[in-house]
Amino acid sequence: MRDNLMPVIECDETFVGIPQSPPIALNERVRSILYCGGPGAASIVGIAKRLASAGRKFEVHHFAQSTDRAAFRDEFDALRDHGKVYHHLDLTDDLFAQKSAFTMSPTHACTQIYCSGPPAFTDLVERQAREWVHASNIHKIVPGDSVTRRDTA
Repeated sequence: MRDNLMPVIECDETFVGIPQSPPIALNERVRSILYCGGPGAASIVGIAKRLASAGRKFEVHHFAQSTDRAAFRDEFDALRDHGKVYHHLDLTDDLFAQKSAFTMSPTHACTQIYCSGPPAFTDLVERQAREWVHASNIHKIVPGDSVTRRDTA
């Protein structure tokens, strides 16, 4: 979501906390789809590395305003032998919503959805995921905040 991925400009104050990460489902039959936008890339690249080191397949959808603002792009690309990595760059809000909805459909209720980024980004991914997966399988990571999981329908 273009308006919610604000660029960091020199002299801006930015809080960057230790990336939080939810427990990872390591069941080989469980599909994991990871979404990140802006500062959420740090948490998601960590989850992708954990899945890769455990030998689990995953799918990463990395959203950024442009190639030069795509944080951790090289780290994600280095994981292509272990999972699918997609970079979605310079999308309008409408195209972002369409692309993120398309990437998770169709899927199964047991699919694990991990998303990290600005609140508007994670809220949209969560709303879309609720159409496909059980609420307890949606893991939202807000940079600078603690890990949250929505368990209410």
